[in-house]
Amino acid sequence: MNEHASTILSLVRALTIAEKTGETHSDIADRLRMPAPAARVLKAAVGAGTLSDPGWASGLADMQAASSAFLQGLGGRSAFASLLDLGVLTRAPLRSRVGAVTEGVVTDVTGEGQSRPVSRMTLSGDALLPQQADAIVVLSREVIENSSAASQAFVSRQLRRAVARALDVGFFDRLVTSSTPSFTSSGDHLSDLKTMLDAVNTGQGRLCWVASTSAANSIALLNDGRGSASPEGVSEFLNLPFAVSPGLAAGTLILLDGDRVLADIESLGVDISRFATLQMNDEPTMDAITPTATAVVSLWQTNAIAVKVSALFGAVAGTPDALAVLTGIEWPPVVSG
Repeated sequence: MNEHASTILSLVRALTIAEKTGETHSDIADRLRMPAPAARVLKAAVGAGTLSDPGWASGLADMQAASSAFLQGLGGRSAFASLLDLGVLTRAPLRSRVGAVTEGVVTDVTGEGQSRPVSRMTLSGDALLPQQADAIVVLSREVIENSSAASQAFVSRQLRRAVARALDVGFFDRLVTSSTPSFTSSGDHLSDLKTMLDAVNTGQGRLCWVASTSAANSIALLNDGRGSASPEGVSEFLNLPFAVSPGLAAGTLILLDGDRVLADIESLGVDISRFATLQMNDEPTMDAITPTATAVVSLWQTNAIAVKVSALFGAVAGTPDALAVLTGIEWPPVVSG
């Protein structure tokens, strides 16, 4: 078993107790007999940085290993993390210039002394700059502090759900731009799928589908011999990887070429708060641009804890036609004869 598998969860519990008691991280690690990786991270977190900063935390070897173990434990909840882990997407280092080959080098078999013709090779791309995705989960303090297996499993599942959604929202927001080929569904799934394949398929890459939950429901019910797509997680459709993402708008399907999409997830950061006041809404209205008054909840008054898990990631399409987006999907179920 990976010794880092429960490190992130242990850090959340330790930081919560330290916020309540005022103890140092080192004292908490010793008193609660934290697993060795979590203890090393807590004792290394001195004034030079904080665990809430994923960029600083990535310098800790145990934190890097814990981040990898946590992300691998997302299962099929995050299409981004799953496709990266499966090797469908091209992994590239953050903070670097990246490019994708749009025209390969071709040579000919020639006789001795004859010239060898080659074609031109064109590179296009962008910098794989780090972005930060923040997942916030509000839980009762008793649940987080509880050391029982049931309590820890509950907290772990909530954290993974939140991080998965935050990563997918950030990934597709970064990847889909105004230059991305975009189509509106005609209502006929054969015509729609052909349009997307014509836009992306070069016969040289590694294609995969990513669907919103509503689009995945429609595709799973096609039942016409073209695939065995699941309405959740990662499966196959048209013999290509098929992932379902909570980060896409309803009725959306994306086809991408993983050879021409470069991405990475570097590290996690963990922070907690007992005194914040939050708007409990998936689409908050109280932003700095157009603030709209609404009911808020005091964490201190409700004896709750807000846990923020931040992830550093990057994503870029090497070419404009590395992916295509189809919207407005409402395909009716197809019943095979």
